[in-house]
Amino acid sequence: MAYVRAADKYGLRVEKGTNRVPDDGRYHLLVDEKIVLSTTVEALALAELEEVKAARQAPGRELLRREREALDVHAFRAASYTDKQSRDQKKGGRGIGRR
Repeated sequence: MAYVRAADKYGLRVEKGTNRVPDDGRYHLLVDEKIVLSTTVEALALAELEEVKAARQAPGRELLRREREALDVHAFRAASYTDKQSRDQKKGGRGIGRR
């Protein structure tokens, strides 16, 4: 019986008994269509798949984290500016940047 678990977005597959891998009763981890691990233990093959997948996701997650940080700083500055302008106007002033 054929077994396939895939993360095609990352070029990863665990297969057993398909035409891409030898039919030897083992689970084969394919990375970019090349066999990098062959084991009889399904859990080991899936754990390795998740590890390689996490490594391939890392650069995108880092970029996303930096973008979120930049947006947080921008939102904080905008809120501070708005709060100060509001306080100045309540005190009878014209707000920030006006003389």
